[in-house]
Amino acid sequence: MKKSLKIALPILAVILVAAIGAGLYFAAPLLAMAPVETGEVPAPNFSIFALRSGNGNLYLVDTGEGWLMIDAGANVKSVEAGLGELGIHSSEVKWIFLTHTHGDHVAALPLFPHAKIYMNVNESKFALPAGTKIDWPLTGGEKIPCGDVVVECIAAPGHTPGSMLYRVHKVDWERSYLFTGDALQKRKAQAPSVHPFTQDKALAEQTISNLPTDVWMIMTSHYGYFPAPPSLST
Repeated sequence: MKKSLKIALPILAVILVAAIGAGLYFAAPLLAMAPVETGEVPAPNFSIFALRSGNGNLYLVDTGEGWLMIDAGANVKSVEAGLGELGIHSSEVKWIFLTHTHGDHVAALPLFPHAKIYMNVNESKFALPAGTKIDWPLTGGEKIPCGDVVVECIAAPGHTPGSMLYRVHKVDWERSYLFTGDALQKRKAQAPSVHPFTQDKALAEQTISNLPTDVWMIMTSHYGYFPAPPSLST
């Protein structure tokens, strides 16, 4: 019995250390995320709102003909509450552009049964809520008019194979806003870098190095929004 205990204790210790290490590996990046609270984004000549859902943000853009939404949040309850706080009814959301299909970006899709949903054709549908219909499968390069704004769809593989960026600007005004989902992370004064839990870091680095150069502000899912670095802004 004592001999078995002596053998078992080191094994248990190794398992415990591994479990703690795995917990820290996942917990540290999550704790570093800094989504903004629900409210208006200071965007000249635009009406844009950030909505906090779980540990991330989705964004709503007023198009003059309804709301355009980037991603669909981590859970139905928080998105429903956030919309109420902003005074927006779910039926007013006409278009939803998914940056990718991880669960914390798609969970509240059932709130928007009449919205047109766009996502990359290469993105997995595994985490989409049951019954979700994709109206527009994207490949990148599309320019889609939504009311008085244009959404330019940019393939951004790395975090997931079908991740997308969306560059949004008004039809008659070229100053644009770049919605990046989880294509990058931004911590305080540091330059944009690869998002944690990324599937292909080399591809993600290429995506970051090729960000559009005509961007006024970058809007992330987990690190809030920030002015584009000087090399990216016009």
